[in-house]
Amino acid sequence: MSTDSGQEAMYQLVIRGELDERFGFLFEGMQMKRAENTTVLEGAVPDQAKLMGFIERIDELGFELISVQQVATSPPGSENERDEA
Repeated sequence: MSTDSGQEAMYQLVIRGELDERFGFLFEGMQMKRAENTTVLEGAVPDQAKLMGFIERIDELGFELISVQQVATSPPGSENERDEA
């Protein structure tokens, strides 16, 4: 999540069932992987409102959310600094 220091958090959302690729656009910015009757959405989430939007969308579609986990935080400008080095 975005914090006062400008960090963006990486999240992993696990959904029961294998979602078809056509649902991918509903989870903009997230990578979708399917395996063993689950779908894993993983990607950067800029703030709590965006995370809650993903969770609500999963519920509205009638899918079962198995877990939500923050997997990493990236410091501000970390990708740009690596590109310049």
